[in-house]
Amino acid sequence: MRILLINPPAVNGVMMVREGRCMQREGAWTAVWAPISLATIAALLKKNKFEVKVIDCIVAKINKVGLKKIISDFKPSLVVINAITASIKSDLGVASLTKKISRDIKTAAFGIHVSALPKDSFILEPKLDYLIRGEPEITTLELAKTLLTNKKIDKVLGLSYKAGKKVVNNSDRPMIHNLNLLPPPAWELIDVTKYKMPFSAKPFLLVGIGRGCPYNCQFCADKAYYGQVLRLPSVRKVISEIERDIKEFGVDEFLFWTESFMINPKFAESVCREIIKRKLKIRFVVNGRVDQVNPKLLQLLKKAGCWMIGFGIESGDNHILELMQKGITTEQIKKAVIMAKKAGLEVTGHLIVGYPGETKATIEETIQMAIKLDLDFAQFYTSVPFPGSQLYLLAKKKNYIVNKNWTYFEQNFSVMNLPGLKAKEVETLRAEAYRRFYLRPKMIFKTLIRIRSLPEAFYFAKMARDFLNWF
Repeated sequence: MRILLINPPAVNGVMMVREGRCMQREGAWTAVWAPISLATIAALLKKNKFEVKVIDCIVAKINKVGLKKIISDFKPSLVVINAITASIKSDLGVASLTKKISRDIKTAAFGIHVSALPKDSFILEPKLDYLIRGEPEITTLELAKTLLTNKKIDKVLGLSYKAGKKVVNNSDRPMIHNLNLLPPPAWELIDVTKYKMPFSAKPFLLVGIGRGCPYNCQFCADKAYYGQVLRLPSVRKVISEIERDIKEFGVDEFLFWTESFMINPKFAESVCREIIKRKLKIRFVVNGRVDQVNPKLLQLLKKAGCWMIGFGIESGDNHILELMQKGITTEQIKKAVIMAKKAGLEVTGHLIVGYPGETKATIEETIQMAIKLDLDFAQFYTSVPFPGSQLYLLAKKKNYIVNKNWTYFEQNFSVMNLPGLKAKEVETLRAEAYRRFYLRPKMIFKTLIRIRSLPEAFYFAKMARDFLNWF
């Protein structure tokens, strides 16, 4: 049985990151990430003797005409689509495209959006056969086995489908407790050279460090995908995967993929110590919460090869942080950034403008904080009520959402009119935040001195273009 796993074509040429809660344009990070969800699903299917092909239409620049030819040539029995909110209609439209080739080909989609809104997703694309809710690996495998053996589909946990005009949601699938059961991603099925780390322009890959986040940030939709229970692989599995990526794919730059690397500080320390012990010459990026770091851990990160840490700062106003249920304070933010810089790490701050309860004054506090902290990079996102988040439910209840076109549900657009703060005002303030942060002489100089060769100069020009397009 042949199975085709797809990152659908870009919409209007917009390249998107498509991993869990990270549904954003290439320009946000000036990079597209290797599709770890698709590659992990593929590895599990291969392990169970299915013939699998992975197509990342985004980086391969394959349009729907090209995709149609690929499907026609490969002749799969099942097409699995990675779907995100901002391109949901186009993504799910792959099902209609597939049915034009053969009505016998089954189609399934996964991702946060379809997990949160299965009924709406079937209405949006009636030709779609199945929706995979939550973590996609085991459900996709069981769906494939069920189709292969012609067994009843109602036994597949985490699956939604149509029975006549009714949408049937099978019982939820429990989260994968033992992440060691998942094989390493099948990176051999993609061209890893297409995914470049910002500034170094070297290929990089994602390493799955953990799943699930026990915190209650109201703007985050990740619980619809990975749940709220923290689950960690063994340190041995993490290190083995890194060593494999170095040996088999020649990659030594990584993004540690998890909600926060430091939720379990002992685990984070153990990973770092093992990297140091094995003398692995790697560079990597992590993300984390400001209330989970300490000087010892940050120094270990630096010694192990970490060069940048991303903090979810979100706001420079304590009241807004409380409304977000972030569980941190501005004082903790300041201390964490100072500690990270003292350890020799570069710091990216992730900040949100336009959250319910905000005013122009609180947004000004956020901008001022980003500047005073002397962050190396700052990402100013508009507050987006993504399906699957508590913010989405609040925004619907309060009738904040003024633009119901899913295309605009990404973090460089505002779709909510708030009391005293309109969507257009939020977008204007976000633009002002970027100008004030990045157009300072200090920031321009700091950015330019990173360029050490002609190839890096060319790559920097591409990064700047992508970032400005996003901005």
